[in-house]
Amino acid sequence: MISTIILSGGIYLSFFLAYQAFSPLFESERKRAYVLSSISSFTMTLLSIPLFGSYLLYGLKDTFEYAQGGWMGNWTRFAVVFFATYLFADVSLSFLTIGYVKYPSQVGLLTGWIHHTVYIGMMIYLLNSIQAPTFLVGSIMELPTLDLALSNLFPSIRSDLRFLSTFFTLRIVLHSIILFQCAMPSTRAYMGGSFVPVILLSPALLMHLSWFRGGVIGYMKRNSKSSSQKKATKENVVEDPVIQYAASIDQTTAQLIPPTPDDSPIVTPRTPIQNPILGGMSNLPTLSVPNINIPSLGEIKSNLTTDKLIPGGFRDAVKNRWEEQKERFTARDQGTTGMVQRKPISDTRESSETVVVTEVLVD
Repeated sequence: MISTIILSGGIYLSFFLAYQAFSPLFESERKRAYVLSSISSFTMTLLSIPLFGSYLLYGLKDTFEYAQGGWMGNWTRFAVVFFATYLFADVSLSFLTIGYVKYPSQVGLLTGWIHHTVYIGMMIYLLNSIQAPTFLVGSIMELPTLDLALSNLFPSIRSDLRFLSTFFTLRIVLHSIILFQCAMPSTRAYMGGSFVPVILLSPALLMHLSWFRGGVIGYMKRNSKSSSQKKATKENVVEDPVIQYAASIDQTTAQLIPPTPDDSPIVTPRTPIQNPILGGMSNLPTLSVPNINIPSLGEIKSNLTTDKLIPGGFRDAVKNRWEEQKERFTARDQGTTGMVQRKPISDTRESSETVVVTEVLVD
C-alpha cells in the first residue's frame, strides 16, 4: 500500500513537471489540455504492447494467467497505478490538481468529471483483484487517443480518416471481441467467475459507439462543407469573364503570357512570383521606338510672341505673303506672250482697315 502511494506520488510529480515544461509551447488552453493526455496515451500504448502481443499469440487465457505474477504482474500493476494517477492529475474532486487549475474550461461533465472519477474507482478495484491483465490487454485502445492528442497539439498532422479507422478497429471491433470473450462461461471460469469485466466493458463500448457516431457525422459534415466550397469556387472561376477569355486563348499564345501575379489576373494568392522572361519569351522580336524630341510646354510658350497673336499681325503676314506671290507671277508673266488681266477684289474685315487683294487671271 505504501509503495503504491509513493509510486503514485512520483508519477504525479512527473506529470506536473512535464506539464510545466511543455505547456508554454502551446498558446491556447485547448492545446495545453492535451499535453497530459498525449503523455498518458503514449505511455499506456507502450505498456500494453507486451500483453497485447501475448494475447494475439497465445490468447486471453494464457495471457491472463501469465500476468498474475512475475515481471508481467509487476508491469501490469505499474500500468494501473500510472493510469489512475493520470486520471487524478487530469481532473478529480480535488481543486489542487493540474487539470482543474490549468484548463478548467476543457474539463467536461461527462468526459471529464464522471468519466475520470468512474475510471479512478475502476483502477482501485483492479489493484485489489486479479482482473488487471484484461485491462492492460485492452489498453492498446489508447492509440486513437494518442492520435487525437497529437492532432490537437500539431494540427498539420491531423487526419480524420486515420483517427476514425484506428478508433473503429480498436475501440469498436477489438473491444467487442474482448467483451464477448469475457462474457463466455469458459472465460469466467479462470477469472474467478466474475462478471465485473463484462459490467465494465459494456457501458464503455456504448460510450465508444456514441463517440464514433459523433466522429463520423462530424467527418461527413466537414467533407460536405469542403466539397460545397470547392464547387462554389469552381463555379465562380468558370463564370469569371477574364478566366473564360484566358481559357479560350490558344495554348501557343497562352505560353507567351507572363505568369507572375503582377502581370496576370488569373492567379491565386499563393502563386509564387517568377521571372516574366520565360522560355520562348526570350526569342520574341524586339521593337525599337525612335527617340522623338517633343518640346516642352515652356518652350512652346516662349516661341509664341505677342505680336503673332494679334489680328493686325496676322493680316500683315497674309499681305506680305501675297506680295511675294504677286511678284513671282509678274516675273513669270513677263516671259510669256499671253495677256494679263487684273481684277481688283476688296475683302472687308471686321476691323476698320481694308485689305485689297488683286486676283490674277491668265488667258
